[in-house]
Amino acid sequence: MNMEERLQAVVFQAETDGSLWHTIIHGNNATTVSTENGMVPSVAKQLKDVRDELINGAADYLGSCLQAKTETTAVRDNALVIKSQIEELKTDTQEFRDTAESYKNMAQTTFNSVSSAVSKGISDIQAEGIAQVSNVKTAVAEQVAEATSQADRAENATSSKLDITLSNISQSSIARIMQWLCPNWKQRTTLSLNTDVTISKIGWVLMRNTVYNSNITGYINGNVVFRQYGSYGNWEEYNSLSFLVDVGDVVKLTAGELTFIPCKGA
Repeated sequence: MNMEERLQAVVFQAETDGSLWHTIIHGNNATTVSTENGMVPSVAKQLKDVRDELINGAADYLGSCLQAKTETTAVRDNALVIKSQIEELKTDTQEFRDTAESYKNMAQTTFNSVSSAVSKGISDIQAEGIAQVSNVKTAVAEQVAEATSQADRAENATSSKLDITLSNISQSSIARIMQWLCPNWKQRTTLSLNTDVTISKIGWVLMRNTVYNSNITGYINGNVVFRQYGSYGNWEEYNSLSFLVDVGDVVKLTAGELTFIPCKGA
C-alpha cells in the first residue's frame, strides 16, 4: 500500500470515527452506537440512564423510608395500646385490691358479729335455764292455786245447788237434754292455734298438749283455763282438758291441739 492509499485509509477511518463520535455526542437519550468494541450509549442516553438510576434509587429509598415510617407508626400505635392496657390492668388491680380489702373487713365484721352472737347465745342459754327452773316453780305454784280455787268453786257450787231438784222435769226430758249436750264427734274440727277463735255453735272445746319442750296456755274469753309446762324432761305429761262453750265465746290455745266438737243438739 502506497502513501496515498494509506492517507486515504486514515482519512476514511477518521471520518468513520468522527461520525460515530458525533452520534455518541449528539444522539438522543435512546441512541446506542455500535462500535468495534460493542454497543456504546450516547451521552444523552448515559445521562438519562444515570438520572433514571438516581431517581429509581431515590424512589426505592423513599419507599423504604415510607415503609419504615409505617412500621414505626404501627409500633407506636401498638405501644399506645399496650400502655392503655397496662393502665386498665393497673386500675383493675387497684379495684381488686380495694374489693379484697372490703371483703377482709366484711369477714372481720362477720367474725366479730358471730363471736358476739355466740357469747350472747351462751349467756341466753344460761339465763334461759335459770328462767325455766323459775317458770316450773311458778307454774307448780299456779297449778296448786288454780286447783285449790277450782275445788273451792266446786264446793261452793255444790253447797248452793244442793237444794235445787229436777223433780219437775221428766226422765225422758232429762235424757234428751243430756243427749243434746253430748259432743257430736262426727263434726269434730281442728281450730287454729295461738289466735282468738269465736265459737259459732254450742259445743265442746278440747285442749290437748302435744308439745313437750315448751309452755302452752289455753284461754276462754281471756281467762286462763289450761296450762302445760314442758321443760325438756320436767313434767312432760300428755294432758288434755275439755270445756263446754257457748255461741260467741272466744277460745285460744298457744300450742298443742285445739279441737271443737259441736253438741248433737246444736
